[in-house]
Amino acid sequence: MKTRSHVAPGALVLAVVVLTLAVATAAEAKDRKKKPGADPYADYVWPPPPDKPRIKLEAVIAGRADVEGESKLAKALIGVSPKTPWDDLHKPFAVAFDPQGRILVTDSGSGALLRFDLAARKVDALGTSGAQPLRQPLGLDVGPDGTAYVADVGQAKVLALDPEGKLLAVYGQPGELVNPTDAALSPDGKRLFVADSKANRVVIFDAASGTRLGDFGKAGAGPGEFSFPTSLAFGPEGDLFVVDQLNCRVQVLSADGEFRDQFGGQGTGVGKFVRPKDVAVDEEGLIYVTDTAFNNVQIFAPDFLPLTFVGSGGETPGRFLGASGVGVSGDRFAVVDQLGHRLQVFRFVVSKTAQ
Repeated sequence: MKTRSHVAPGALVLAVVVLTLAVATAAEAKDRKKKPGADPYADYVWPPPPDKPRIKLEAVIAGRADVEGESKLAKALIGVSPKTPWDDLHKPFAVAFDPQGRILVTDSGSGALLRFDLAARKVDALGTSGAQPLRQPLGLDVGPDGTAYVADVGQAKVLALDPEGKLLAVYGQPGELVNPTDAALSPDGKRLFVADSKANRVVIFDAASGTRLGDFGKAGAGPGEFSFPTSLAFGPEGDLFVVDQLNCRVQVLSADGEFRDQFGGQGTGVGKFVRPKDVAVDEEGLIYVTDTAFNNVQIFAPDFLPLTFVGSGGETPGRFLGASGVGVSGDRFAVVDQLGHRLQVFRFVVSKTAQ
């Protein structure tokens, strides 16, 4: 069940003012000399002091070294660590968490699905070999069994990979997809929904057989119509959230494509969008939407009331150069910083719905 959250207008305005100031927090101006082992991101919180923090930055990941560290043996033997094409993020696009809490990131620049296990301090590159390796992976979804459904625009297909990177299924025969940019597995696991951006539609496949079942949507600005739909996510009640990018909105549809609601709209105010990119919905019904023009992620209540946002343009931690994918798991959410070639992980330090 969704938790409805209501905030008085005055409180919302105050929160927006405070959070606007967060883009230039004292954390960026302070001397950052830390004791060994100290949290390097302890000062990156939203809202900034003296207000009580609600969200903190937990990790910034630009590649393998940020998770595994440098190989001491390799350094001792050859002076540098051996490199692979997947050691650094080149052009990361989307992010999702698997059931074990590991972070999966598509990298269209290296043609890989990277898995970051922060607890085990391990990084794996999936989908880089075999009969049908990834070519230009964009959006993805992860099923309850750990299967990753990756939209590969370079092949005009969606590839399903098991947790070891083995190819399980391919969705999209020649001519069935034009420009797949994201995929979302239905809550019952029976259907796979694919955002076909240039065709302005959502295509549905049988998850088990790969058979194309149909599609919905057409070019336009009316209810249920799209102008470059880029991202999909299912909410806890089975609604399908679609980022309708060039219409600057998020549409909420039934799994059969029936229009139910929408929010956003073009503008520079809180709750508006200029270039929305990705959407994720958590188990409490909170909605996370990235915007590459604002370089932030806005968080909305289940009734679409804007609650807060994190980020602005810049290179320092907590800022973005092209905010792209967003994924959520429990009290953590991760945002892809595409042109910054990195991933940033955030955590709620208080209840998400606390006033």
